[in-house]
Amino acid sequence: MAGFDINTSANISASRQKNCNSCVQAKRRCDRRMPVCSRCVAKEMPCVYSKSRTAVRLEKRAGRTTPSTETSVDFEGLSFAMDSDYYLEDMPPNFHASAGVESTPNSVHDTMFSGDTSIDAFMHLMGGSGPSSSTPWAANTEEQHFQQLPTPADEEVMKSYEKMQACRQTDASDIYDPKTPLYYIFNRVKAFTRETATKHATPFMHGRLYQDFKPQSIISSFTSCVLYESRTPTNRTMVMRSISGHARELVNTEMCRVIKVTPIEKLARSQALFLYQVIRLFDGDVALRAQGEKDMGLLRTWLNELCHIRDNLGDIARLEYSTIKEQSPIEWEKWIFAECVRRTIIITYATISLYELLKDPEFIDPANTWEHVHRWTLGRSLWDARSSADFRRAWKDSPHYVISNFAFDKFLENGKGEDVDEFAQILLNAVMGVDAMKEFMSSRENKQVMME
Repeated sequence: MAGFDINTSANISASRQKNCNSCVQAKRRCDRRMPVCSRCVAKEMPCVYSKSRTAVRLEKRAGRTTPSTETSVDFEGLSFAMDSDYYLEDMPPNFHASAGVESTPNSVHDTMFSGDTSIDAFMHLMGGSGPSSSTPWAANTEEQHFQQLPTPADEEVMKSYEKMQACRQTDASDIYDPKTPLYYIFNRVKAFTRETATKHATPFMHGRLYQDFKPQSIISSFTSCVLYESRTPTNRTMVMRSISGHARELVNTEMCRVIKVTPIEKLARSQALFLYQVIRLFDGDVALRAQGEKDMGLLRTWLNELCHIRDNLGDIARLEYSTIKEQSPIEWEKWIFAECVRRTIIITYATISLYELLKDPEFIDPANTWEHVHRWTLGRSLWDARSSADFRRAWKDSPHYVISNFAFDKFLENGKGEDVDEFAQILLNAVMGVDAMKEFMSSRENKQVMME
């Protein structure tokens, strides 16, 4: 921006300065909001804080050095300073978003969704307690040029949107009517926290995903879900304060990260923030909802990064349903990770769309999320497999289908109720409606029983 001299600002003492460089340069008051102060947001200026002592210590421990001039990480419309101290205390003044941060897109519009990327390069992590720098998992996906153009949604996908019962004449009051798909989906999404707390698994987070390596973000989100599900009128204040603290810690940690993020950590932080969003956006507390809305842009950015490391099943999707199972399956652990990435992307985007539609039935996604193909695997036998042998047997003997977004027509022609896992059930209810979904499940199951 005109009038901003980054070289001059870099010479300001890092040990004393607490205001951002733009406000210091213009001799204006800075409210020190993180990661972007209010004045820089209003004037669309780069908001850079001089490096703090904390960041310097972190870099020394990691054996890294950074230039004296830094680029801020600016998430559009995002601010982490909370007005209500009921849940959060003030942000520590020595936290700076620009300190040694991995390069991240400024908004979801800056980068494109990936296309059909192979996941094989990322799957070596499962065997240890943490990511090793000698494995492909520790590599920077951006440096390896895995970003590809998105796959545009085809006619079948676009027509499936027109059939979605959950989006027809959406009325926010439908979340109180058990006969509506909106009621089912709303309460099914809210149940993700209970499933995390009781089973450490959800329809998008396989129970074995973090068996060998548990990122801190997942441990903290699990703790938050346990607290949330055990809340009472007496302990609610402390529970909500703890959840808010964990969510803030996740964001702060990722913003201050000086070591590149591995694919499993990218998935973990996205799932963790999504669980926090489920609590904060749907709990009914105004202060929590405000915090969640401030982190919405960050969640979209992390999802966009997941799209860059996703295996979008481009090759297998071109095959006929009857020939898919004839292909040689990948290793079980690799499939678990790849499928969790795919499911996390689509269920999180769907939940964001649900929330926006509840606020405004005329909402149009500015990122055009659903104009791209997001594939995933429908197959209860694969998801419920308990060993590598079970997985290989299920791949060969049981039907499974590649679904693009909400396009279920081919599955409904060939599939059975017993093939539908919990993830597919959520999306099928959105498309078919509650009554039609029940009829499909019962008719297919009864037909199978009669044939046997």
